[in-house]
Amino acid sequence: MEATDVIKALADPQRFRVLAAVVLGASDRDEIGARSGVDVRGVLAATARLESLGLLTGEAGALRVDYEKLRDLLRAEAAPAAQEDIDRFVQDGRLSSLPSKRSRRHAVLAHIVEQSFEAGSTYDEKAVNVVLERWCEGSAVDHVAMRRYLIDHQLMFRVQGVYARTTEVLPAPGEAEKYMDAIGLD
Repeated sequence: MEATDVIKALADPQRFRVLAAVVLGASDRDEIGARSGVDVRGVLAATARLESLGLLTGEAGALRVDYEKLRDLLRAEAAPAAQEDIDRFVQDGRLSSLPSKRSRRHAVLAHIVEQSFEAGSTYDEKAVNVVLERWCEGSAVDHVAMRRYLIDHQLMFRVQGVYARTTEVLPAPGEAEKYMDAIGLD
């Protein structure tokens, strides 16, 4: 089970309400239905799916959340990717593809940043594009998407068209950046 499986399962409002009812103490399907407002068939379907993912465990009359399974999932997501993971996506100094799993994508992007950009230096967008185009050459990965991922993963920072690995070397933020920071959209 991966985090994306859990997210997909909980994207269904009925399953989410059923899980919430169990978290809040409901343990049998009748009580789960009463607390969640989900009909009997919906409760049966939701509990079956949540049990198949390992989120719910126990007998029919004593369902409970498997918190240990959730903790294991979080540990697996937070664990740094091994060099083998990077080697799967980077061959001969080129990116073959980007992993869909966020933690692996972060590790691959971090590897690219460490290999390509100096810690105390700044780069204009054109220079960043040249570096990323080299990494993407011969693959289906778009260098523009990669540049966006570097910002999203906070591996690179951008102010007024200037990029750097740390914010200390960037110019003072303009009005737009100050506004974004003020409302929490950094």
